[in-house]
Amino acid sequence: MQSLFITLGLLHLIALASPGPDFALILRTSLHRPTALGAAIGIALAILLHATFSLTGISLLIASHPWLFTLVRLVGALYLGWLGWGALRAAWQGGEADRLQAGGERGGLALGIRRGLATNLLNPKALLFFVGLLAAMVTPQVGSLTRGLLILELFLLSLAWFGLLAWCLSTPRAQRLLGRVQRPLNLVTGLLFGAVSLSILGGMAEQLI
Repeated sequence: MQSLFITLGLLHLIALASPGPDFALILRTSLHRPTALGAAIGIALAILLHATFSLTGISLLIASHPWLFTLVRLVGALYLGWLGWGALRAAWQGGEADRLQAGGERGGLALGIRRGLATNLLNPKALLFFVGLLAAMVTPQVGSLTRGLLILELFLLSLAWFGLLAWCLSTPRAQRLLGRVQRPLNLVTGLLFGAVSLSILGGMAEQLI
């Protein structure tokens, strides 16, 4: 069990450190610390749900039913595309208000939690990652207590990583730096969200064809 916790934790940390929509959302909201911290909490809560669903078989049920999984992929692709469009629009306008707004709005902790939760939870690639990772490593012989502790481990690692990232990127020094590069930053994050959205939609189109 100890090796399972260590291996799963290391693999999860590697996945967390990889650039993706979650990292882009923290970057985009980092000019407003409450929103950035809220986004970190929301992402960690979404990972908690993904891990719970995966270990209880709900995510596998979704992935094994084509119409249900297609619906999840479509909603997720459209949401990520909407976030990408907002970032690209902010990059194009480049006004002072846009540089100070977190993800298009200065809504504070609650807005950050909602966006973090939606960004990760509606990302079908995250769903597939947890289904594949946990199905491969957590055998049926693993008891319910150990499964609960594994879920808690993934949640705490996610909260610690994204919380630390949000805190560090929202310091005054980091804000001054990010404020000077906000337009290209919005452009990069917009392109990243858009690329993920288009890749999901492209995969769906290939399946239909």
